[in-house]
This record gives sequence, C-alpha cells and structure tokens, in this order.
Amino acid sequence: MNTMRLDIFGSRLRSARMIAGLSLRELSEKIDNEVTKQSLSKYEKGLMQPSSEVLFSLSEALNLKVDFFLKNNFVEFKSVDFRKKRSLSKKDEEAILEKARFYYENYSEIENILGIGNSFHNPIEDLLIQNFDDIERAAELLRESWELGSQPISNLIEMLESVGIKVYTIEHGEDIDGVAIEVEGGSPLVIINTANKPLERIRFTIIHELGHSLLKFTQAILDDERLMEKMCHYFASCFLIPKSKLIEMIGGIKRTYIKINELIAIKEYFGISIRALVYRLQQIEIINTNYHKRWSIWLNNTFGSKNEPGNYIGVEKSYRFMQLIDRALSEELISVSKAAGLSNLSVSDIKRMQPIG
Repeated sequence: MNTMRLDIFGSRLRSARMIAGLSLRELSEKIDNEVTKQSLSKYEKGLMQPSSEVLFSLSEALNLKVDFFLKNNFVEFKSVDFRKKRSLSKKDEEAILEKARFYYENYSEIENILGIGNSFHNPIEDLLIQNFDDIERAAELLRESWELGSQPISNLIEMLESVGIKVYTIEHGEDIDGVAIEVEGGSPLVIINTANKPLERIRFTIIHELGHSLLKFTQAILDDERLMEKMCHYFASCFLIPKSKLIEMIGGIKRTYIKINELIAIKEYFGISIRALVYRLQQIEIINTNYHKRWSIWLNNTFGSKNEPGNYIGVEKSYRFMQLIDRALSEELISVSKAAGLSNLSVSDIKRMQPIG
C-alpha cells in the first residue's frame, strides 16, 4: 500500500469500527489482542500497514468483506445537520453516519458500474429564502421542476432517489428524527429514522430534511435555529400538499369552523398530519391564529402530543438500489459475490432472489 492507500484504509477501518460500535480497545480484544489498540490507532491514522493475516482478522471481527477495506472511493461528508435529542450518544451518532456512508458508497458504485453517474442539480439553488412566502414558492418550483403536478406523492423516498437524492433509513428509538448531509462532490444524502413513527410523520421528516439540504436561507435565518426549523417544517407542508390543492379541498374562503372529518380526508389522501394542515391553513389565512390554537389544544387534549385521528395508508421505501443491483447482475457486469458485498446480503440470499433460468 502507498501512503494514499494507507490513508484510505485508515478511514475505512475507523468507519467499520464506528459501524460496529467498538472502541480501539474493544476491537483489539475482539481479535484476541492479535494487534494492540495502539497499533490499531496507527492503522486508522495511516501510519502503519496491516499484514494480510491481520486484515482478514479485522474483516471477520467487523463482519465486513475484505473488499470493503480496499476500496478507494471513500465518501467525504462536507456538512452534517442532525435533528436529534441530547440523549443521542456520540457513539450512536458516529455509527449512524458511518452506516449511511457505507450505503452511499455502495449506491454510488453500482451507479458508476452501470454508467448512470451520480449528478444532481438543485432546481431552487438561486432562490434566497427570506420569508414564508419564499418557502411556498420553493415548494412550487421543486414540484414543477420534477414534474410532480399537484397530486399526492405515494412514495417520497423512491421519488427523491429518482432525481438523484439518496435516502437512508434507520430504526433508532426516539432520540433522532433525521439528518441532512452535504456530500463532497456528490448528491445530497438524507437519513430518516422510521422507528415507532406513523407514516405521515416519516413523510414529513423526509421533506423537512430535504429542506435543510436544498433551501438557501439568509444569514439572519441561519443564525436563528428555531426559525429555520419552523421554515423547514413549513416547507414540508407546502411540498406535501400544494397551496392550490389545499384551498380547493378546504374551500377558498376564510373558515371559522372546520369539521375533523374534512381534515382526516385530506390527511389520508395526501399523507400529511392534521397538525401540519391546520398550521398551514393559518399561514395562508384560511383560519385565524386563535382558531389554530384551539385546534392544537383540542388535538393535544384529545389524542396526546403525538397521536391524532385518521390513518394514512402507504409505503415509504426505496426499490431503486436493489433494482440497479439486479440489472447489473442480469447484464453480467458484476458477480453474485460483488452483488452480495454491495447490498450487504449473503451470497445465498442474492441467489435466492434471482429467477430460475
């Protein structure tokens, strides 16, 4: 290995260790102290080269193929924006990021094998967000640019990956909602926690993180984290249901009384929460501030802070990555072993997924 290769190996070893949630000492113990924690530290810093025997031991201990450590396409994160609680440990935070990095690298590799590339253009990069009207405009421009019309989007993850944005889902308790990541020289990466969350909240979080990735705020808004979060919340509402469609469904006049069944119908059609709907109705002045507060109080008192009536039925899942793997297999561009490594599945699992021919 030359110096550059050592640096890449060191980054990969640290990434694998973070994914496994191990300290240097714990990793050393897991390979029966074949290598000291001091030597492992030097590997990670690119100061030492492991022998082939040590490399195989590390691969086995970390449950990753040797190929993982020898890849030279290590992805760098330019910026990382977590939406989390203080209870999320540094160890868990690092593990989440490294798992997402692994996914992004494999996704990019299969795209490159198929000659698809990994380019992304932000259609709203020239729109400076100064107020909530600009948020509404940004959502409209995105839908227009991506030719989404004004109807519900049944699978947001699949849609975003079709335009080049990578979405990685995790299940991690209540201490994290999502992460927006700017990748050096690549398309945006969004991490979404789906654990114990209703589908409409997952959908809302997906677009909230998209807002963090794509919206260009003024410095005054960037300096006010609470306002920026509020604007990303509003962006999610605007994108999930266009203003014109919401007015059409609720009536284009000021309302002093709205039945819950009206809101449930919109929720179940567009996959957006009732709380987001009533806030949006206040923003576009269909209802006044006082009526919005009354709705919020009633929802909290009747259903609690996290629940509400209505049940949106849908799916949020990406099929594209595995479709690309299958395509590369069909075109004999990769082996079954390579497909297993990219998809983090066993060779037998990949073989079972292939049609008998």
